[in-house]
Amino acid sequence: MWVEKHEVNPSHDALEERGHWGKKVEFLLAVAGNIVGLGNVWRFPYLCYKNGGGAFLVPYLVFVVTCGVPLFLLETTMGQHTQEGAITCWRKLCPLAEGIGYGGQLILLYTGVTYMIILAWALLYLVFS
Repeated sequence: MWVEKHEVNPSHDALEERGHWGKKVEFLLAVAGNIVGLGNVWRFPYLCYKNGGGAFLVPYLVFVVTCGVPLFLLETTMGQHTQEGAITCWRKLCPLAEGIGYGGQLILLYTGVTYMIILAWALLYLVFS
């Protein structure tokens, strides 16, 4: 049996260096683009109107400051510290908490499916208009 001899490429043997943000502004704009989604534009004004208008903003802002910002900082810090993805970062910090990473990915999957349905409705209305 004849076996081909392949050249070994040294660049494939070494681990690939991960990219870094060039400027802090680039990182902040990427995070803002990730946070501000369709729900902020489409659903939030409806929820404000349905739940009392301006009175709804006070508990919402309290919740964002006390829960949302600390969780965002925790997730960002964990990602920077471990240099890993959402699932493997939890595995690296605490193997028992690996399910948190899987749960987060499941939530992202459900959110993606929901947004696909909403965008399909918008496309359907655009086609038939």
